[in-house]
Formats: sequence, C-alpha cells, structure tokens
Amino acid sequence: MQSVLIVAHLLIVVAMIAVILLQRSEGGALGIGGGGGGGLISARGSANLLSRTTIILAAAFFATSVGLTVLPRIDRGSATIIDRAAEQMPQDQSVGQLLDQLQTERAGTQAPAETPAAPQAPSEGDTVPAAPESR
Repeated sequence: MQSVLIVAHLLIVVAMIAVILLQRSEGGALGIGGGGGGGLISARGSANLLSRTTIILAAAFFATSVGLTVLPRIDRGSATIIDRAAEQMPQDQSVGQLLDQLQTERAGTQAPAETPAAPQAPSEGDTVPAAPESR
C-alpha cells in the first residue's frame, strides 16, 4: 500500500511542477496562450484552467503527504521490547520480574553470570603475605 502511495505522490509532484511551469508569470516566461479572445485556451481561460489544476494537484499532494506520514505509524505495532513484554506479562508480575525476564531473553538461554564473591578478611590462622621490598 505504501509503495502505491509513493508512486502516486511522485506522479502528482511531476504533474504539479509541469503545471506551475506552464503558468504565465508577471514576465510572461513559460506561459502559453498569448493574444486576445475569450475561449478556453485564451490567456484568461488557460490561467483559470491552470490555476484550478494547480489547486487540485496541491490538495492531492498534501493528502498523499499526510497519508505517507500516517500509514507507517498504523502498520508498525508496538515499538519497544518493553511494550511487547508488557503485553505478555501477567497482571501480578512486578517490574523487577519483568526486567529479569528481559535480561534472560536478551542473553538467550545462557544463565546470568554470577557475581564474584567479596574478599573476606583473614582469620587468625591465616598468614598474611609480606610486602615486597622496595629498592
């Protein structure tokens, strides 16, 4: 769906560029339809036709721009791992348990690494190594 909208958006952009370049400017640069007369392709008739076409193309351009902005937000679902885990979490589970679950999922099937034990003070029977001599 998004690729179809992108193609339509690009076609509208190209058509809008062409229509804007065809319009008569103050200097009469690339405008069509010179001379008098009151027909459809006269100076005034072509100005009205090109102005209306520009307005329609501009409205379509804004609509496709908004569509291209909104469409990905609808399709994406939950954004973070926390959102996905919260959806699967039972109501009686705490945040701490949720974080532990996320850590185990992140580590795969590996068990969490054990923290090293804190050094203990020497007891009375232990010998203390001597300090190295300074030279």
